Amino acid sequence: MAKLTETDKAAFRELTERGWVQSPEERSPRIVEPTLEARTRYVRWVSEASKFFKGKKPVNFGGKHWKL
Repeated sequence: MAKLTETDKAAFRELTERGWVQSPEERSPRIVEPTLEARTRYVRWVSEASKFFKGKKPVNFGGKHWKL
């Protein structure tokens, strides 16, 4: 485990005493505007992710190995 510096310890103590406050905008944004750039990034990501699926691989139980 890493040792904390004094400034890290002070920041940790302050955070534990004060608590973390999240704004309502961060928690659940009310308006999400779908931009062309965001849609383009999503389509590229989905296109790349679709390459991972290779389909069903048939199971072949043939052979003379003792584990089969």
